[in-house]
Amino acid sequence: MSEPAGPISIEQWQLFEKALQFHANAQNWDKLVLVNQKMTDALVRAGKPSSRSQLLARQSLANTHKTILQRLAQAQDELKQEMSQFKQQQDGLAAYQLTCASGGVHND
Repeated sequence: MSEPAGPISIEQWQLFEKALQFHANAQNWDKLVLVNQKMTDALVRAGKPSSRSQLLARQSLANTHKTILQRLAQAQDELKQEMSQFKQQQDGLAAYQLTCASGGVHND
């Protein structure tokens, strides 16, 4: 697969930004990782911005990327909390089942 010649257009930077937002909103993590990798490769290939409009397009992309990373970190924290609560409930349920099985609970 050959890479396109020439600079990356502002529209292409905007497409990366839209793709990041779309896949983050859809919680499609595999596609989000793929877009992130392609975006990173494109940034490396492009080098420094050649104009003010290129700089502004990349700053917008960077802000979107930062926001998505913050959302992912928040979602990860929420998932950790949910898993902790689930584990606590499972431990309590297991103890209750053990008590029932050993005859410790009577239905009168």
